[in-house]
Amino acid sequence: MGLKGLGRFRGVMEASVKRTAWGWRRLAAGGAWCLLAGILSGCRAGPEPIAGLVAAGEFGRARVQVSRELTRDMSDRRYLLDRMRLAILTLADGYPEAADPVFSRLYEVLRTQGINKDKTVASVVINEDIKLWKGEPFEQALAMFYYAAQQAMLGEWENARAAAEDSLFRLRDFGTDERGQRIDTLEIVRRAMAYERGQVQGAEAGQAPSGPGEGGDYLNTGYAVRESNFTLGYLTCGLANLRIGREQEARDYFAVAVEIDPQIKPLCDQLLMGRYNTVLFVGYGLGPRKVAYGPDGALARFIPTYESDEAPLVVSVGGQPAGAFPVVCDVNAMAADHMWNNLEDVRLAKSQIGSALLLGGLVAAGAGQHYRSEEAVYAGLGAAMLGLLAKAGAHADTRYCDVMPQRVYVAPVLVESGQEPVMLQVEGRSESRLVLVGLRPPPDGQVQARYVRLVSAGGADGSVAPAWAVSGRVEYDNDAVAADVAPRLPYVLGGRCVRVPSESVFRMYQEAGYMRGMTRGDLEDAYRAEGIRFSGELAEELDMDGSQVWPELHVLEGGRSLIAPWPGTTGFARLFGQVHPPYQARSEQLRRLERTVRGDGMGLKPVDLSPVME
Repeated sequence: MGLKGLGRFRGVMEASVKRTAWGWRRLAAGGAWCLLAGILSGCRAGPEPIAGLVAAGEFGRARVQVSRELTRDMSDRRYLLDRMRLAILTLADGYPEAADPVFSRLYEVLRTQGINKDKTVASVVINEDIKLWKGEPFEQALAMFYYAAQQAMLGEWENARAAAEDSLFRLRDFGTDERGQRIDTLEIVRRAMAYERGQVQGAEAGQAPSGPGEGGDYLNTGYAVRESNFTLGYLTCGLANLRIGREQEARDYFAVAVEIDPQIKPLCDQLLMGRYNTVLFVGYGLGPRKVAYGPDGALARFIPTYESDEAPLVVSVGGQPAGAFPVVCDVNAMAADHMWNNLEDVRLAKSQIGSALLLGGLVAAGAGQHYRSEEAVYAGLGAAMLGLLAKAGAHADTRYCDVMPQRVYVAPVLVESGQEPVMLQVEGRSESRLVLVGLRPPPDGQVQARYVRLVSAGGADGSVAPAWAVSGRVEYDNDAVAADVAPRLPYVLGGRCVRVPSESVFRMYQEAGYMRGMTRGDLEDAYRAEGIRFSGELAEELDMDGSQVWPELHVLEGGRSLIAPWPGTTGFARLFGQVHPPYQARSEQLRRLERTVRGDGMGLKPVDLSPVME
């Protein structure tokens, strides 16, 4: 320690005698921690590049990037995290069917493993000697909601109900501080260590234990079990129950949701009244990012990427107002509450920081014994803590699901003709404006669902929506919506059609004057030579654990797929709401076919590519 250090330490010891034992206990157990909290600083790098693609609505590029990096190693912490990301991105891109095997795998793990005896959730589970990371509790709840939304899109409302119910697991509540504010992870660590050292009884440390050693580890006993306050989960449960004819259960779920958040009562009333045939689950912004803080990054917390506010979602159908809908889920608020965060990082920090404090305590105890001063022991503990904590080797894991939205809305609307554009915008956020086209009404008596992810960073400076989001056009004939475009020729041959080459589609080409003297097989062979996939081939190539989920972009974005996103999704608007550069042939077979088509007597009609040239 050195002579100067010993001199200063002796001064502290002597001064401590003049203080009360209570004062020193407060210094050691509380004051030093408050000082430490004041100097805690720093956060690591911001969102990964994938988050930038999400903010711009480029879900195709984002899901391709994630799918190509998937690991099959279940012991890798990325195993479930990347599948969570891939499932959400695939759904946002308008492909609920392609997302099904990934969501099924997520659901299997999240539902059947890692549930504690008190029905709260764990972030890490042991399954056949494999440690499997499951994410923060709020990430797990949102993943369950996404699975419910995906099943609702497929019309599987029973499955949607089950997934939504499983998002409502119980939460661990470690209480509030003396000011009535929710405590943070730093305070939980402090209480856990104080409890273990016999300095805090049940009343301060938490609701369950009455003394050290009586209830085991504080992190396993120092909390009260609370019912979930996940409003979005209750609302989705209510909606799903309505769709399967369980109105009373739906009313019960809506009642709980309104009790948690009274501002959504008009929305629940509208859902019960039934004057809608389409439910839009709408995400906006980027969720909070997980950062390390404190010496050596021993602890972790979530900080907002997009700030929270109460701006409603404004919706119109066919130019007529359809309502202004409130925020149903604020992910920032969830992530900031310790009930929605796992204890894995806390345990790591407690272990590492506890080692340093134990060493400091031993030093202080020895000095206190020498001076016959109980107060000196506490003073030494407080002083040693600040010096030794900086050397602790704890490092919080800051990986998180970076594709979560900052908020989620639920908007029931009535779509009548299929010709009416549906406009969505977060009030005051021009970059979020999105015009959905091609969304047809469901069969009579049914309700359809769509998940829509709004752009949160559009245009050159991020302040205006990208042109494709507000065009309100369908520039390419596709298998979901027929477009009034010309020429009626495949995109790969210079036209504006990206339909799968069925018999009726090929006949349409010939009726337009093209490809006479050829067969449908000639076109299919050219597609295959290019590596272009048809929708019928997709299911055969899916790996059921979600490791090889469709790693290709659509042909309009430079990929090799003809599978169209669902109308009424952001992926559909991005893909077909703008003109793309001409297709560049990869195979000699397609180039030969192109030369044949050009010399078939009619030639290719010119295509206006001025938006691309600009």
